Order: sequence, then structure tokens, then C-alpha cells
Amino acid sequence: MKELKAGYGEKKITPPLGTDLAGFGFYLDRRSTVVRDDLRVRALFLNNGKTSLLLISLDLLSLSVDWADRVRNLIARKIGLDPRNILLACTHTHSGPAVQPLPGLGKVNKEYVRSLPPAILEAASKAARSLLPASFGFHLEAIEPIGYNRRLGNFTEIDPWLRVGIFKTSRRTIFLLNYACHPVTLGPTREISSDWPGAAVRTLEWFDFNGILLQGFCGDIDPVSYLNRRLGNTRADYDLCGSIVAGRALKSLKYVHLSRQVELGAIEERIKLPLAVFPRKNLDKEEEAALEANKQFPHARRVIRIWRRKIEKIHDRFLKNPWLGNVPLQAMRIGEMKIIAYAGEPFSAFSLKLRERWPGLMTVGYANGDVGYFPTAEAYQTPGDYACYCAPKFYGSFNFSPEIESVLLENSHRLLASL
Repeated sequence: MKELKAGYGEKKITPPLGTDLAGFGFYLDRRSTVVRDDLRVRALFLNNGKTSLLLISLDLLSLSVDWADRVRNLIARKIGLDPRNILLACTHTHSGPAVQPLPGLGKVNKEYVRSLPPAILEAASKAARSLLPASFGFHLEAIEPIGYNRRLGNFTEIDPWLRVGIFKTSRRTIFLLNYACHPVTLGPTREISSDWPGAAVRTLEWFDFNGILLQGFCGDIDPVSYLNRRLGNTRADYDLCGSIVAGRALKSLKYVHLSRQVELGAIEERIKLPLAVFPRKNLDKEEEAALEANKQFPHARRVIRIWRRKIEKIHDRFLKNPWLGNVPLQAMRIGEMKIIAYAGEPFSAFSLKLRERWPGLMTVGYANGDVGYFPTAEAYQTPGDYACYCAPKFYGSFNFSPEIESVLLENSHRLLASL
């Protein structure tokens, strides 16, 4: 094993004004009118003479698995590495453009979406071309919560630690950060923003460092500002959250142990997730339940009708085989640090349970695609729970079954143990 090398690249991906923004609800007409801060793609390329890894973070809400696969394969061909060694994750900002086609969640600007693969490739290529000998260290920092558990209304199941990977070369210091909190600070406005993840990285850049933030398992975690006021938050609110995260990352510089001999590894499998497929005769009942569960959203009826038409077409096939297939599950190793990446929106409890065995684990959501919320088995006991029973409708799918928790955890432990 030769010494570690690291490279960094980035590219602005701010959409043109007038582009629809995604998140918060159905048919909200969120055509962007102002840019609060630019959106970016950031890339970290690593090589130790034997293995190469590429970690990419996008200031976007989400991607489909098919689209993410095409981009990862494009990068792999152009740069020359295994696509399974590429992690392509979104920060999940709700003040960014609609990219993944989901009914009612913003009209996709096709010209903008076509511009993304070349921009991502450019950032990745810059990272690959700028490789320099590097030392690496991993550090855990206890952090003041910037998010709370919105389902429970408290701080019992949140992300208590900031995970920090530090790469030092002769020219730059690159921070790889992992923390979980929904980037929804501004609410359903028409403002373009990278929210607190962007603010955290900009704070590091003020000190002449580079940063890449990988969003954690934040499916049920909202900003603490929502405890007092759900609407009316401003840039000052997400700048504060970003500065808290960046401050803890900077503190880790004082205590981290750096090494140049670093093992790298990656593994990815496509797994099947269990679906709760109901008998066809129950379709009317399920539609009524969906309308009731989504009644807080204006125009929900339009989305439910689209969902019903799709379910009518696919029902018999999934009744025979009640699984959603081709779901990426990826694990990486960078020295003592391990990463697990889910192609969905997992609840925070998944992180807590995984870290009982893997204490320093980086848990990354919205990675290599997004097939929906990943609730815990316990959450399905709450009638009308948004993540369990509402959100699957705009993904045009059946609800996942409570067994999704055991399937994900068992496969995650298996992949992590193999690295």
C-alpha cells in the first residue's frame, strides 16, 4: 500500500431563476425568484495506490436511482474507476430545484437537469487531477443539537455526534463532514439556498479550508428553529446552524491523529425492500386512507389520483412479488472510518442502532438515488404517520412494510463487516 493521495473539485450548479423548487408539499408553485446562496457540487477523490474512491455531494433535494446510475457510470468511464466506488449524495436542501420527477413537487427544468452531469463530471475530474500526497484522520465531536426529532417532539432520537474526516495535503485541508438535520430552514419560499449544509462549508472556506458535507439519516429530524416558529426563519438561522457544525469541525483539527498509510475500500449491492401490498379489492379503502393521511396538504387529491392510476397498473405484479428491487446499498472504508450509504430518507434511529456496533460510522442518506422514506418498525404503529403512509404516494409506490428496518440493518451490518 502506497501513501494516501487526495484531491478536491467543485462546480456551481445554481439553477436559473424561474426554476421550480422542490419540497414541502404538493403544487405549491415555488418558482424561484432570488438566490440567497449558490448551490454547488463538491467532490473528494482518494487513492492509496491500490484503490480509488470518489465521494460527491450535491446541493439538491434528491435523485432517482436510474439517473444516479447513469451519472456514476459516466464518471466511471471518463475517470477510470469502478462505479461502485463512487458515492453520489444529495444534501437534501428543500430550497433547491426539482430534479427527481415526483408528482406535485415542482416541475423539472429539463435543460437544467441536462446541465448537471457535465457539471458533476467537471468537479469529479478536478478532484482526480489535483491528487497530492495526503494524511488522514477521523474524529468524533459531540455537538450542540441543531435538529430535533419532529415525530417525537424532543431530542431523544437525534444525531448527537458530528463525524469529521480530515485530509491534509501541502496545498489544502479538506473536511469531510457527516451530520443529520433536514435542510428546511427557510420553509416553502421561492428562495434558492443550500441551507445549513452550505453554510457549514462556507464557514470552513472562510478559514481557507475546503469542505464536503454528507447528509446523515435525517428523515425525522427538523431544525431546532421549528420548535418555536415553523415559518419565518431566515438566512441568519441556517448560518447559525452551519457555524455550529463548522466550529466543531475546526475544533477537531486540534485533536485528530493523522496518518499517511490509509486503507481504502468499497462495496455495493442492490437489495430488495419489502412492500405492504394490499388486495386489489381494498384499493378504494386505501385511497380514502391516503386522502385522510394527506389532508394537511393542499392539492393532495391530485397526487392521490396519480398514485391510484399507477397502482392499478402495477398491482398484480407486486402482489406476486411484494418487493422494491434494485435499491443501492453502499459501504466504504477510509482508514478507521466506515461509511454506510442509503438510497432513501432513513429515520435517525437507524444511525443510533448501527453505531451500537460501529461507533464511528458515517451514515449517509439520499445517496445514489432516493426511493422514499425508511421508517423504523415502531413508526408504523402510528396511524397516518407521514413517512409511513403519506410520502410513499408521491413516489407512486406501495408503503414499505415494517420489516424494512430489519432488512436494512441486517444488510448494512453484513456489508460493513466485509470491509
